[in-house]
Amino acid sequence: MKLSNDDFNIEFTEEICKDIYALQDKDNSFCVFNSIHGILCIVYPTIDFSIIFYDIINKAKIVEIKKAHNNYIIEFRYYLDDIDKFNKRDLILSISYDDRNVKIWDFNNVECIFNIFPYTKGIINSACFLYDINLNEIMIIISNKTNSHIKESIKIFNLFGEEIQEIEDSQNEVIYINSFYDIYYNKNYIISANKELVISYDYEKNKTYKAYKDDDSIYDCTSIIIINDKDINFVKLIYSTGNGFIKIWNFHMCILLAKIKINHGYIFSICLLNEKYLFSCGKNYDNDIIKNIIDESNIKIIHLNNETTCKLINYKNFGNCLITKNLSYDGPLKIWKINL
Repeated sequence: MKLSNDDFNIEFTEEICKDIYALQDKDNSFCVFNSIHGILCIVYPTIDFSIIFYDIINKAKIVEIKKAHNNYIIEFRYYLDDIDKFNKRDLILSISYDDRNVKIWDFNNVECIFNIFPYTKGIINSACFLYDINLNEIMIIISNKTNSHIKESIKIFNLFGEEIQEIEDSQNEVIYINSFYDIYYNKNYIISANKELVISYDYEKNKTYKAYKDDDSIYDCTSIIIINDKDINFVKLIYSTGNGFIKIWNFHMCILLAKIKINHGYIFSICLLNEKYLFSCGKNYDNDIIKNIIDESNIKIIHLNNETTCKLINYKNFGNCLITKNLSYDGPLKIWKINL
């Protein structure tokens, strides 16, 4: 299968990681990273709650961590820990469906360095890394979704398992969380999404910064991208929704720049290449489509039907590639070659 436009084409090349099992169709059901030792690696879950690290170039499993969690693993995040320049680490965050454990793995030593059980009720839908430049420490941001009407809790921990703070005015039913460091202002923000809107929090002031919502209901915010242009002090917030939209906002001014209806289904994931090509994956009732969106940066959107998580890679002669997972819980990952 090939999708083409005037200045690029994307073509399916092969299937890998055929034993992946991701219970939920969501962004970050697997992640891709270039390790400090030069390995182009995928980390993904299996049906028996194990975690596998896979070498994309050599097409081989590097290591398997048996029974990494006590339930189905639903999300991974990667972070390069280079605080100690002589002892860099590839860190992987994993959360499971409802065992409410958040774990951080040191890929290079194949060990769990952080295991915390921050909540006694509900489930953890999402978690992410944040680097606190003032403390020179890596923090873990964790959201908790309960089945009651109790106010949502977003907590912040350090890598010693100590709770640093709790976001005071966080919202109900956070389903996706991320962090963002503004280079221009030298400030950290936490970005959370619930079923109605996307909210940014000022990390230092511990309060809401902006709420991003227009006339259309989000239904679910499934994936978030931040574009930070330091030279012109312009930040864009891009997110996808469960009712088929991609929305582009001015992050600081809270102005909606573009709203694009991609399909009549559900968008699970988006990723951005060269700040120009935006790839989206989702459940669509149309055929594969390509749409061009014109805003300040002339972003082109390429939609792949019946795929979920999408991640971009670039490695030496391997070139630009997109890796996706299909809609079924099990099944292989797909590699798509991008020719610009």
